[in-house]
This record gives sequence, C-alpha cells and structure tokens, in this order.
Amino acid sequence: MSGLQSLIIQPDSLFVNVGEQTNVTGSAKYKWLITGGEYEQALDVVLHQVENGDLIIDVNVDEAMLDSIKEIFLNLMGSEPNITIVPVSSG
Repeated sequence: MSGLQSLIIQPDSLFVNVGEQTNVTGSAKYKWLITGGEYEQALDVVLHQVENGDLIIDVNVDEAMLDSIKEIFLNLMGSEPNITIVPVSSG
C-alpha cells in the first residue's frame, strides 16, 4: 500500500525508520489487541509510530486464522488520514 506522501529511498539516505510494533509475532500487546478485536487501540499503535517518525509501517498479522482480520485492519488503516501518509508493508 502506498502512502499519500512521497517516500524516496536513495543510496545516500542515511536511515529509514520502519514501524514494526504492528507485528503479532513480535509484539504481545499488538497481538492481544488484534485477536481481541480492539482495532481502534491497534490503530493508535500505528498512529503513534507515524507521529514518532516512522516512514514505513510494517503490518504483520500472519498467524493462523487472521487473514480476514488483516484485511479488516488494513482497510481501517486506509481510512485514517494521519496514517495513510506513509506507505504500508503487509506480510
């Protein structure tokens, strides 16, 4: 998913912050929010990453039975203007 702002990464780019707190295998809090249907709070996690300078958001909900949740959550993210400014990577 592409963000609304341009993100150009070139060889001379020093550092690119990738938000990885949206990973059910790496964040117990995020997993609890997603599996519990607490999507608004999960969106707050994403928004916090964007507000703190992450340039790409990496969403990972790859776990058995979560495919439909991933689709729902990505649609929710896409409807949040303060989140859609950055690109999203979804594994």
